[in-house]
Amino acid sequence: MCLVHLEMNIKSKVQDLVINSNKVKMIEIDYFMSHGSPWTFLGHNRVNNIVKEFNVQLNMYPVNYGEIFPVSGGLPVFKRPLQRQKIRLQELKRWAEFLNINLIPEPKFFPSKSLLPSLLIIAAKIRKTNKDFQLAGDIMNALWVEELNVDDENVLKNITDKLELDSEDLLSLAKSQECENVFKEYTKIAIDKYVFGAPTYILEDQIYWGQDRLEFIERHILKLNNSQ
Repeated sequence: MCLVHLEMNIKSKVQDLVINSNKVKMIEIDYFMSHGSPWTFLGHNRVNNIVKEFNVQLNMYPVNYGEIFPVSGGLPVFKRPLQRQKIRLQELKRWAEFLNINLIPEPKFFPSKSLLPSLLIIAAKIRKTNKDFQLAGDIMNALWVEELNVDDENVLKNITDKLELDSEDLLSLAKSQECENVFKEYTKIAIDKYVFGAPTYILEDQIYWGQDRLEFIERHILKLNNSQ
């Protein structure tokens, strides 16, 4: 009888462990980004490194800051006071050098005047290519490092082709009402979550604005892991 009770007790504890492990919710980071933001580009691969290191989920949302700025007090770069424009360029140079990224602070085709690059990233998400994050990084690299015109469909086609994606299908989807509706939905989510700048990362109820806040996100994740 003792062995029977012992076996039942062990089975019960194993079941409890399985149930409790299923209750542990995966940590999620909401990542609101813009292909036209150099700060987003500077943090793009680094946030991915955090995701891999801590095995957390990243929810990437390309959003329209043209709609976010008016409701949050923001301004496009060239409408900002000269003092802010000057410090922005200096800070971009500092961070690019510090991170060893060959970012050009004033690339030839900035600002990007089209929403198509962001819509293309969303199209890759809709198609579940599992390459939407890499596509976003390559588009930003084209704009900020290679000085290519990412508003040009041929440039976007070349980028998607290099990733062995169906460029014709993705570009067609990117121009569709379906993709536009998702873009609007993502932008509404951003506004509802009090996003005002790019990039913005949200973990639980905490808003982290800027790629220079990634270290705080790591600390936040460590705290969550220690509490589980």
